[in-house]
Amino acid sequence: MRGLAAALTVAVLVVTAQASLSVAHGAEGCLTAASASAPIERLAGPDRFATAACASAVAYPDGAAHVLLARGDPAGGLADALAGAVLAHAVGGPVLLTPPGSLPEPTRAELQRLGPATVTVLGGTAAVSDAVEDEIVATGVDVRRVAGSGREATAAAVAAEAGAGSTAFVVNGRRPADSLVAAAPAARQGAALLLTEEATLPAVTIGALSAAQQVVIVGGHGVVSEAVEGHLRRLVGGDRVRRVAGADRGGTAASVARAFPSDGPRLLVAQADEHLVDAVTAGWAAALEGGPVLYAARDVPAAATGRYLRLGGLRAADGSEAPTRLVGGTAALTDAHVGLLETWYREARAGGPDPQLRGVWVHLFDGSLKSRTGIHRFLNAAARANLNTVVVQVARRQDAYYRSGVLPRTADPGLPADLDVLAELVPAAHERGLAVHAWMSTMPAYHGAYDGLDLGPDHVWTRHGPDSAEPWTTRTAAGDDGSYLDPGVPGVQDHVAAALAELAARYAIDAVHVDYLRYEGAAWGYHPASLDRFRAQTGAAGTPAPDNPAWQAWRRRQTGDLARRIFLEVAAVDPQVAVSLAASTMGPGPASSGGYEQTRTYRDVFQDWPSWLAAGTIDIAFPMNYFREHDAAQRRWFDDWVAFESGLAGPVAVGQAGYLNGVPGSLAQLGRATAATDGAVLYSYQQTTAGAGPGALLDALATDPFRDPAPPPVLRSGAAPGPTAQAEAAAGHLVVRAVDGLEVRAHPAAGRDAVAGQDAVAVRADATGRAGFPNLAPGRWTVRAPGHETATVEVAAGAVAELSLRATALR
Repeated sequence: MRGLAAALTVAVLVVTAQASLSVAHGAEGCLTAASASAPIERLAGPDRFATAACASAVAYPDGAAHVLLARGDPAGGLADALAGAVLAHAVGGPVLLTPPGSLPEPTRAELQRLGPATVTVLGGTAAVSDAVEDEIVATGVDVRRVAGSGREATAAAVAAEAGAGSTAFVVNGRRPADSLVAAAPAARQGAALLLTEEATLPAVTIGALSAAQQVVIVGGHGVVSEAVEGHLRRLVGGDRVRRVAGADRGGTAASVARAFPSDGPRLLVAQADEHLVDAVTAGWAAALEGGPVLYAARDVPAAATGRYLRLGGLRAADGSEAPTRLVGGTAALTDAHVGLLETWYREARAGGPDPQLRGVWVHLFDGSLKSRTGIHRFLNAAARANLNTVVVQVARRQDAYYRSGVLPRTADPGLPADLDVLAELVPAAHERGLAVHAWMSTMPAYHGAYDGLDLGPDHVWTRHGPDSAEPWTTRTAAGDDGSYLDPGVPGVQDHVAAALAELAARYAIDAVHVDYLRYEGAAWGYHPASLDRFRAQTGAAGTPAPDNPAWQAWRRRQTGDLARRIFLEVAAVDPQVAVSLAASTMGPGPASSGGYEQTRTYRDVFQDWPSWLAAGTIDIAFPMNYFREHDAAQRRWFDDWVAFESGLAGPVAVGQAGYLNGVPGSLAQLGRATAATDGAVLYSYQQTTAGAGPGALLDALATDPFRDPAPPPVLRSGAAPGPTAQAEAAAGHLVVRAVDGLEVRAHPAAGRDAVAGQDAVAVRADATGRAGFPNLAPGRWTVRAPGHETATVEVAAGAVAELSLRATALR
């Protein structure tokens, strides 16, 4: 074996004798403090080779027994260095760089200082020549070479040499930006970093994946195609492959940082191709120090990088400030970054950007969500627009586009058999900094899109449609059948609550989103079971008229009962999953109508959503203020509703109809809505502009009004502080099983101080006999109901207590 020459030249880097190389005690000129007010530093040498040597000096002040050497000149393409971080982490040494023909002075000097026992050369002699190896000769140092017939084979050989485990990161070997940010998490996990072509998985990579049990694709479909992803799924199993990606290299780097969180320095490197070599250095350094690699332009971080840093990325898991390190000289990353980062650190110390919900609905009535490529394209568009919430339809009409034990799999022929929309979308959204609300239409049971489809025996329309033996669908007084389920039917309440609770239990969603929790209109609701219940509870005889006040109030109570049931069922399976509502706003607003109780929403479809919001049985409302800005009357309606919504007791994000407006009209409405409420949600991704498809409005948002990123409001406890979060964190919930229509009262137990507004709470049991009490103060509560024994129950914060009342024995 060849060894290290005794005649290596004197190091050009001056390294202090101290064991710890920090900003104060570091390699001279290598790691320097860049700010007096924030933990910002710069790691740089005069050129790429010196920067790599600097990183080595900072990381290994006492030397290293094993060093890797890879080609790093501008013409080299970084082909063999891509997987170097994995082996460097395994052997505990740095990656130094060289051109093919001879060692550059910084590399030679750093090798002398490190004093390694082993130098491993990455790649063949065309990458690092025999002449370079001859410079590292014969004095007892073990020199090895890990190489294959090409970059893909070299990466496979590096993984084998490193003893990589059962996880493999797969990246495009011809587009190095994604592999360079994947290197750190792959190295920290002891995973392989393997290379593919865009459209074809190389045979050598297939061989290297023979023992893989998990695969992480890093990069979008433009760099690693859906065909390659499909091949990987067939190799290791469909549920063992995930893709971490963004809209561009900056977005992918930010997604990797979120997908594999770490507490070390945030390493910023230049995203321009000519400076990507610094990401080789940053990759192994980040793996060693536990931080992510992020991309920046010459004068400003990439948009996705800035969004990541400003929305929590400047803090470690324990809440302390994480340092930011610029890797490379001012020719690659200017000092303009320092001033911007100082501003962001000040912002973070003050609590970060103000919260504002910025969302978009995306439906299932086209192909946007019916392919993995389409899902990622949608998420990229939402992230680029600086949104923070996506409201994703997961069932069109009682059919699941996800794995469900409650709803049948959709008969939609456009959905691939192996695609679970939520399983693909939820982690990908979170990696882009997007909260996910899983959207379900609760009452509608049929749609014209189903015409000609076999819905199967388990679909609600088949089992409980108007022609079934046990119909659940609503009717008019004249006996006409509708396509909505009737919320006054006990089985309907059980079915809807179970479907939404299952979403919270099975998927890491942020909220369930409840849509169409209302009647079709004032003429509907005459299901025989509903009529029987109404008569039993009110003593009424005959069939009530649609405008009968008692009948209207009773139907309004059914939608309210179901809203409360959904809230409690979701809280029982996961108290961190919120409930959002697509709230109806029909026609003129409350001021024009004579108050909310005179609006069509209240009188015609029986949805008293402001009271649900005040009671806390929904966490946030998205009122659908779908009006045309260019129509003077509708513009007044929009503003009337916004004025009403701004005064409600609970968070509201206005639903805005891009599909009815041009870009100027939508921006005007968004400006007024976000100034008065907690945010806005656009309908819809598929048509953000009247007469046009997706794109125009979303493209405008990131410049105005959503130029700066913002987190969504806290909807459930456990996140940011605030009055709402504190109140909910202290609250518990109670479900009392009793008898349909029975009034149940809960009182703080004797000896307890009365809680303001909760001396006693009265709730009438719903169609299934459940009386739900959301948001009670923790402690013991006494429960009473006519004809039933008094009972006590302990209510715990963040939990749902259950109690069954026993009827009083007859004497």
